[in-house]
Amino acid sequence: MGIQSDSSQTNSLFQALKLKLLSPEQVRHIDHVLASLGDYGEVHLIVQRGELRYINKVESFKVWKSEPKK
Repeated sequence: MGIQSDSSQTNSLFQALKLKLLSPEQVRHIDHVLASLGDYGEVHLIVQRGELRYINKVESFKVWKSEPKK
């Protein structure tokens, strides 16, 4: 017996998770979007007719520094 390939291990993992809606490719894409967020952000998953249709990425940036209270 040889060592299981990465894709084979990934497929086994996804089968074990018994996902009902997301494919392995969609999960990877969502993870990529999450990893690309800065310090402040949100990811919205938009589902239409029972299918993931859109991933909306919202990023916020702090434009000023908070001054310490005196």
